[in-house]
Amino acid sequence: MKRKFYYDIADELFEYEDVGKYATMRKLDQSHFSINETTFNTSKNPFNKEKGTYCSFNFNDLDDDKTYKKLCKYLTKYLNSFIFELTKKEKPSILFVGLGNENYIPDSLGPSVVKNINANYFFKKQIGCLIPGVMASTGMETADIVKGVLKCHDYDLVIVIDSLATASIKRLNKTIQITDTGISPGSGVNNFRKPLTYKELKVKVLTIGIATVIPYQKIIEEYLSNHHIEQKVSNDSNLVFTTKEIEHQIDYLSMLLVKVINDVIN
Repeated sequence: MKRKFYYDIADELFEYEDVGKYATMRKLDQSHFSINETTFNTSKNPFNKEKGTYCSFNFNDLDDDKTYKKLCKYLTKYLNSFIFELTKKEKPSILFVGLGNENYIPDSLGPSVVKNINANYFFKKQIGCLIPGVMASTGMETADIVKGVLKCHDYDLVIVIDSLATASIKRLNKTIQITDTGISPGSGVNNFRKPLTYKELKVKVLTIGIATVIPYQKIIEEYLSNHHIEQKVSNDSNLVFTTKEIEHQIDYLSMLLVKVINDVIN
């Protein structure tokens, strides 16, 4: 029977015993936050994960200025490393793509970030920005829109920013993930669209995401597990939840990513 997975955050898959056959994880603890480096060694796995590296940055509170600056420093370091590994260039040309629905706050991370990135492709041929909207309003697959842009302009790398789904309520708006595998938009909530991957676009793809929603099944499963109750939970609903402070948190976290990205590309 095919498994149904609601896991955008790769390290959450380690609750399954057999994931070790396909992936490894290394955890780095810093003061006030941690970094989980997950590497899938093959795309032929039952978890719907592409071969590659998934780095998650997990934090509790960014109100402390020292923690905020340290997290930004590590995000900048990892992002620089990923970009160089994928392009082998110090100043590659990059197309930033902001996925999501601007009118639905939990899904608006991508557009909120991309509209604040310092684009300069029109005179430097280096940084371009695209907010392709959602299929419900455009009638087009995001992957097709991105491919159309790539046919007209020559970019070394595509960086996609998107909201992610988590399997733990404790990680809502507290986990940032960077991965070199690309992304399948909507996969975290079982709404699969055409993937944004090297295979699809013929350009290397890097993805940056923040966990902003959780499927209701995962809330129930986490509650039952914490209370040592064994009971099956139906996977038939498409309900997802977020926090009541989501508008403020999206504003704050999107500007954190904007700062990191602009520091990297400038």
